[in-house]
Amino acid sequence: MKAALPLVALLAVFAAQWALPVGQIVRLQGVIEHGTPYRFRTAPVDPADPFRGRYVALRFAADRIAVPENADYDPDRRYYAPIAVADDGFAQLRRPLPAPPAHGDWLPVTVSARLDAGHVRVALPLDRFYLEEGLAPRAEALLRDAPETRAVWADVRVRDGRAVIAALVVDGEPVRRWLARRSEQ
Repeated sequence: MKAALPLVALLAVFAAQWALPVGQIVRLQGVIEHGTPYRFRTAPVDPADPFRGRYVALRFAADRIAVPENADYDPDRRYYAPIAVADDGFAQLRRPLPAPPAHGDWLPVTVSARLDAGHVRVALPLDRFYLEEGLAPRAEALLRDAPETRAVWADVRVRDGRAVIAALVVDGEPVRRWLARRSEQ
């Protein structure tokens, strides 16, 4: 019986090691499948992360939020920005709140800077979209060449404050398909 105890402990360690990544995958897949879709306007750039590979880094137009002139935000504190959809169909963030709103979707944010008396810049929990090793630099180069003529946005799914970028869309089509068409030309 005592010989089986180390084996049981080893199996418990293996199970714990797999439970964390599997749980994270299941949670994020739930956001993709059941989350509310939003379109966030982007401005991509392309860095590399030696541990995670190539990705298109994203800046979002929604990171600039109108706030009351006297609003005071602590940069070390987490806030909750409600999401609204503008007339053009793109998502916008509303004034950051100290607690999640009771109704509607929201994103956790930190206030990174006061831009002027009526606006703050926030750091969003979304900042990168991963692509295959060869595609990320090509996407960045093609998007950088004529950014004013391209409509680029992230298709983001949000559920219970969690957000997942489901797709990066360029000129109305997923970035991989958009890049494939550029290769054919």
